[in-house]
Amino acid sequence: MTASPGQDFVVLARGDLDVEDAALAVRVALALPLGGLTVRLVLADAASALALAAPPQLGAWTGGLTRELESLIGEEEVPVLVELESLAGLGLAERDLRPGVAVASRAEVIAVCGSAASCLVL
Repeated sequence: MTASPGQDFVVLARGDLDVEDAALAVRVALALPLGGLTVRLVLADAASALALAAPPQLGAWTGGLTRELESLIGEEEVPVLVELESLAGLGLAERDLRPGVAVASRAEVIAVCGSAASCLVL
């Protein structure tokens, strides 16, 4: 993957929470700004639960993932979107979201991925 600094990358996290796919997506999104790249994290499908103010327990690595996501939003100022339809499908649409997470429709997620220099799906 070759890119110029400042290009927009999207990391689409949609993996199950009982495996480390979602954690890997957050870590990739956290690492990209270190190379001067702009990145946006999109949470969809099962990974949309990470957008919750009180996410489910994910095992021994929950605390680390929560800290990494908070760092991504707060320190790196990476935009984080969560797909509304995914939240609704999981019965989570009415739950409070983590500060700094914006809700986007499926059409908006598709547009964000389509307009990015690259979209990495995990």
